This record gives sequence, structure tokens and C-alpha cells, in this order.
Amino acid sequence: MKDFIFIDQDMDALKAGLTKAKDAVFKRLIDQSENYFGEDLPEEHPPRSTTYMGMAIANLSLAYVLTKEARYLNEAKRWISRCLSYPHWGNAFLVDVDLSAAWILFGFALAYDWLRESFSSDEKRAMKEKIILQGSRMYNFKVGTEGSGWSTNYWQNHNWINMTGLASAGYALINEASRADDPDAVTGRAWTECAKENFDTVYSVLSEDGSDYEGVVYWRYGAMWLFVYAHLLKEREGIDYFKTCSFLKETFFYRLYQAAPNLEEQMNFGDAHDRISGHSTAIYYKTAAEYGNGHAQKLGNLVRDEFLMKEAESKVKPGILPECFFEMLFYDESVEEEEFSSLPLSRYFDDLGLFVRRSSWERDADLFTFKCSHPGGKKQWDLLWKLKEEKGYNCFGLSHQHPDNNSFLFHSKGEYIAIDDGYNRNVRASDHNVVLVDGMGYEDEGQNNIWKTYTRDMIGDILNFIIRDDLNYLVGETAPVYRKDLNLTSFKRHVINTGKSWYLLLDELSSRDEHIYTWQMFSDYYPDFMKDHYRYRIGKADVALYHYSDAPTVSDLKENTVRAVMTTQEPDKFTENHMKGLCISNRDKLKEVSFISVIVPDGDSCLIEKIEIDGAYGVVIKDGHQGSFETILYSRRGEFRYKNRFISASVALIREDHSGIQGVNTLSVP
Repeated sequence: MKDFIFIDQDMDALKAGLTKAKDAVFKRLIDQSENYFGEDLPEEHPPRSTTYMGMAIANLSLAYVLTKEARYLNEAKRWISRCLSYPHWGNAFLVDVDLSAAWILFGFALAYDWLRESFSSDEKRAMKEKIILQGSRMYNFKVGTEGSGWSTNYWQNHNWINMTGLASAGYALINEASRADDPDAVTGRAWTECAKENFDTVYSVLSEDGSDYEGVVYWRYGAMWLFVYAHLLKEREGIDYFKTCSFLKETFFYRLYQAAPNLEEQMNFGDAHDRISGHSTAIYYKTAAEYGNGHAQKLGNLVRDEFLMKEAESKVKPGILPECFFEMLFYDESVEEEEFSSLPLSRYFDDLGLFVRRSSWERDADLFTFKCSHPGGKKQWDLLWKLKEEKGYNCFGLSHQHPDNNSFLFHSKGEYIAIDDGYNRNVRASDHNVVLVDGMGYEDEGQNNIWKTYTRDMIGDILNFIIRDDLNYLVGETAPVYRKDLNLTSFKRHVINTGKSWYLLLDELSSRDEHIYTWQMFSDYYPDFMKDHYRYRIGKADVALYHYSDAPTVSDLKENTVRAVMTTQEPDKFTENHMKGLCISNRDKLKEVSFISVIVPDGDSCLIEKIEIDGAYGVVIKDGHQGSFETILYSRRGEFRYKNRFISASVALIREDHSGIQGVNTLSVP
């Protein structure tokens, strides 16, 4: 093992590397370390999260190691001393055995190892005793709660962060011990082996495509620790999950494609405290270094140089500024940036049923994203049931999963047009861009985790998808998750885009009973009612929404206010979102209904007309390109005749020009 845990390079080489190429990341470390001087440290554990204390200790310790300036050492000792004085780490919930304790334990482990020659014997003894006390509390809780809670919630940040803190403490004890049978080394090895076993499962159960059901904000908070632990294990024991875990390689692309076109904000599926929280330079730089990923290097540099202070406003704490010591150790200046324009405009993440398309990689582009998935994603949902059936484990920690199957978000010219509810502790389908049935949504919704009593078959699923430059087509089915007493037999949402600016949604709903079906779309502002469509004019965005049905409809506006406390440690800290909803319903109760909606950015760029023929209805979309146009038709009976051509399909895309039909795509569910 090397002299310093977590530092995977020769210390002299690291110091020598503080050249111009690393000036920016080194300056970040020093600037952040300077901010800690004089900060008031409460004598009693504050009634809030103390994760920032662990990061402060790590930053100050690395600043001293690199500069040998005594002031950084003394300031690190001040923070360490205050944490030593707290009999317990954490506040209100799972004290000593959850996030606050884990972050501090991580910082303590690094400081104890990096600064061991600079502590007096009394300081060293006090630190070791506290590490052993807190590590033992964490370890005993993990082992004692096996099968429930974070101990076996392999897909949650609590597991990843807590086990990384424990592993780091274990390696610090091992690294100091003179013999393998030293009692402290034996204790440390028990912790590190526990973490290895845990993460061996974690890395094997993560999605292959890098997607994360919790959404970008929790990805930003939690996934970083998957990289931190993988780095620690590779540096300590030569076990390299960067080579064997597909999630670590691919998850950057999940984050990039969920970035809003301006790249500063994000598309906020899942629990999102706000729309800016989402960037992790630690992940970007580690991805760049491990995989030679120039796109990750570019985004990391963009965040550091352009978005840093905006990201620092994030409600997710401690936030990006204290994570600078990761940048210092992960950044590889030899990786050259690569332009995002070399990447496809469309991407589909199969595990999460997540589709994304942007009109370009320009900052003022349009972006449409849609999802329909098993709870937590396909791989997680299957393994959750396997763990329950084979081991009796209850690992269904899906409290950050929203009832958002068949939901969509849209961003245009720097503005959010179709939005998500964001952070919510009482999740409901009625706060998402989906269809309600008699005003109701999912089974057991309206609470923190609505998946506790679900059955294995209650899933959303993508039934068919085509991802091409000239045709993007998906069909999501989500009837099984709706309330059982609604007797819903189908809710299919077809998404169609032909590489042009518009997006079409076709909804098919059916039930054994008659209902009022309500199509919803939420935004920050209400639309204007035009003669034949709705218009969203927000900032530079001008988006038209055309809506049709095979039954008479009525429309209404409503406001949903979503207010949620972010953490039990700080009950006065909350988010609030005022959602402006457009609601369109069939006028009379029916067993079956369909809706066709067309979203058109640059509202006058296309001419949309409804078309009705025997056995089908749909829209003609004329975009002014040399007289060519596209017709999308829907037939409930699955066959119809169009311009003397018989078409056997429920959905058909017909390309035409002045000379006639040029091509027919029959779109159906296999």
C-alpha cells in the first residue's frame, strides 16, 4: 500500500504537478481552504447537517500536505478538535449511523492518515479513539440491520456514502498499524472487507446504461461516492471497478443528456430540490481520467470556469465548492476536451425507459425528454424482488421515485416549458405531465414512498422504440401502476419525432368502466388560448401546443403548489414550486378515449391541421420544406384506408409531397 490513502500518485510528483495545467484546480483548493478560517464552529452539535465539516477537514489537510503551510494544519486541527468534542455525529435522525457521521468519518480518516506525522501523541490518540468509536457505531448498525434500511439499499446514496466513510476509516487504521495482527488493523480490515462485500453487490446491480431513477440531483449527490469508493479501492487494493462496472463508464452520458440545452440547468425528473443542482466536477474529471473521455473533461472545465458559482447556490449541501479536493486528485490535464457536437442528438436509456432528444448542441436549443419505467429501472426492480424472494430482504427504498411514467419535459430557447414537480414528499401523478383517470393516479400515492405495497407486475414499460436521425418513436404502457379500482386496461403513450422541430404525443386509454380522462401539462406559466391551439410565450421561447381527441373535450387551468421539507435534520428548510397546469378532459364519461398533442417550438414554424377519415383520425404537419408534409393517423380498430391505400396499423406515419405518398411507416406495438 502507498504512504497516503486515497492519493494514487507519488506525493512529490503531485506537488511538482502544480504547474500551469493544474493552476485552476489548485486555486480552487486554496480558495476554499481560506474560507474556513475564522468560521464559527458551534460548541454543541448544530441542529442541521454537518457533512460540510468532513469536507473542510479533508480540504485543509490536503492544502497542508501540498504547501506545508502551518496555518492550514492549525486550521485543520481546529475543525478536528470541534468534531472530537461532539459525543455524537448527526442530528435528529439515525444519529451516528448516517450521512453526517459518514462524511465526517471520511474527512477524519483522510486527515488522520495524511497528517499523522504532524499530530502530537495526545492528538493522535484522541483522533484514533474517535475514529474507532464512530466507525464501530456505523459498522455495528450496518451488520445489525442487514436486510432493511440503508445497509442493503444498494441503489441509494445512504449506502454508498456511509460505507465509503467506514471503508476510509478502516484503511486509515490499517495503514498506520505495524503488524497485520494489530487489533486496530484487525478492526480496520473488518470494516474494509464489509465495504468490499457491500460494493461488490452495488456495482453489480447498477444499470448498465448509467441511468439513475432518483434523477439528476440525487445522482449528483450520491453517484459521486461510487467514484470515490472505486478510486479508494483501486488505490488501496488494486481492484478496479472502473474496468468492470458499466455504470461508472456510462453514467456521465446520462447526466449530459439530462442537462438542459444551456448546460447550466437540468431536466428534473425524480426528486430535484431545484433546477440548478446537478453538476459534479469530481465525477466529470474522474470519468475523463479513467476513460479518456473528452466530453467529460469539457463539461468539468465548463462547470469550473463558467457555472461554478451558480452551482454553488444549489440546495444540495455541502455542495460543489467543498468538493474541490476531489478535483485536485482526480483531474488529469492530459485529457483533451471533445466537443459535444460529435455526439448524437438523440439517446435512449433502456433500463430507465428514458428518451432524450435535443435540436442541437447549441445553448438555445430545444430539448424533449420522456420516461416510462419499472420502479427504479428494470434491473433494480427485478433484483429487488429477487432479494425479497431469496433472502427475505426488504430493499425497496424507492422514496425518490416519482409517479411519472409516460411523463415528459420540454425546454426551449433557455426556458422550461413542460416541467416536473421537483422535490416532493407526497408524490402524486396529478403533479406530472400524465393523464389522470377521474382525477386519480397511482395505487398508494400521496406519501413519501408509494412503492411499499406494490406487486411485481405493477410497472411502466416501453413496449417499442425506434431511435434514428429521421424517426424517433416510443410507446410507453403504464396502466398497471394506476389504482386497481379504476379498472384501467391500457394507457399507452406514443411519442413521435421525425428529426424536425415538433414532437407528437398520442395517448390511448381504455378501461372496463367509464371515466373522465384528464390530459395534463404543467409549466411555470399558463398558456394563451388561441383560436385553434395554446401558446406558451416565456422569455425567448414561443411554443405552440395543438391538442385533439376522438371525443368532445373541455379544458381548464389549475395551480398545484408542491411544498416539501428537504431533510429531517432541518425541518425549517423546504422547497416550494407553483405549477401552472393546462388540463383537457373528455366531456362525457367514456370507457375509451384518445388524445393527440403536438408541441411546436417556434410556434409558427409548422402548420398543424386535424384530419379525419373513415376509421382513423390524426394530424397533418406542414413545415414549409418544399411542399413536403407528414401525416400521423391513429385507428382504434387497427386498419384504415388513406388516399386509396389500405394501411393495417394502429398508428401510421405517412410522408407526402405534391406528387403523392413518398413513404409509410406503420408504427405498432409488437
